[in-house]
Amino acid sequence: MPVNEIRQRFLGDFKHLDLNSRPSAWLIVSWYVLQTLGAMAVGWWLLKREHFGFAEGAALALIMFFIATRFRGFNNIVHECSHFAFSRCREDNATLGSICASLVLGCFRDYRYEHMTHHAHLGDYEKDLDLKSIRDFRLEDPLTPKTILRHVLTPLLLLHYPHYLSLNLSGKDGAFFRAMKIGLILVAVVFLVVDPLAAVLLLWIPFLWIYTAVNYWTDCVDHGGLIGSDNELDASRNLQLPQPLRTILFPRNDCYHLIHHLFPQVPTHHFVYCHESLLNNAEYQARADGSHWPVPAEPAEDKNFSGAPGEGDNVAG
Repeated sequence: MPVNEIRQRFLGDFKHLDLNSRPSAWLIVSWYVLQTLGAMAVGWWLLKREHFGFAEGAALALIMFFIATRFRGFNNIVHECSHFAFSRCREDNATLGSICASLVLGCFRDYRYEHMTHHAHLGDYEKDLDLKSIRDFRLEDPLTPKTILRHVLTPLLLLHYPHYLSLNLSGKDGAFFRAMKIGLILVAVVFLVVDPLAAVLLLWIPFLWIYTAVNYWTDCVDHGGLIGSDNELDASRNLQLPQPLRTILFPRNDCYHLIHHLFPQVPTHHFVYCHESLLNNAEYQARADGSHWPVPAEPAEDKNFSGAPGEGDNVAG
């Protein structure tokens, strides 16, 4: 069944799925802020303990990773807002998108413009601005063990810089949000001066390294080995995980990336329902667990892909 037929078959069921109410949308953003600050507070408490042993060190490492995933959560909310799929109040999508973009030092307007090209021209390195900027990482390469190892090591060795660490301090979202970003940077600097160890471990490393690494790995999960496919069903993938792991690793259900590309206006909290419904379609079912990784019919370089480095599917470009 062609992609358009799948969309027509299920769109009637999905188009009435509720977005978050206005209070719920604001509460969700507030909850992510509280999670981030709360994790930092727990990490600071651990660092101040008189006896800091292996258990405390392991707990601190987990907290650092958790903080980075909360930054990813803000990034994901920006993504949802860019599709006007987060809040029922259309204006709040722009407001909350700008707030969350500012929290990760990005720009909502720039992100939305670039991300819309990703959906309109998925896999075209000239027109898909999300992927054009990370062409150097060759996400189109078939996922052989060697390629997977390269993708795993790239952020660990900081080779994903500078493509995934590009701050956007423009005022395109408004003077308030530009001031907000500048204020957050000043707070981070003051934190570094007042308590260098805590600042480095609980803010600077989670944001500058772990968060950017998570963004890189997520791009690999979403499209690695699939870029260049002529079939939209083969251009994105889902990654099936239990709910507890999804809550931490993919805080806004963004592991269902195939569903998102098929139905970009569907709110993320309905992705599990959509997935279960789509399993009734044989074409989707064959790809539902992310194990369907086709090898491109010809090498990517023969497709005239070209582009310049910049930022990936990351708000801070």
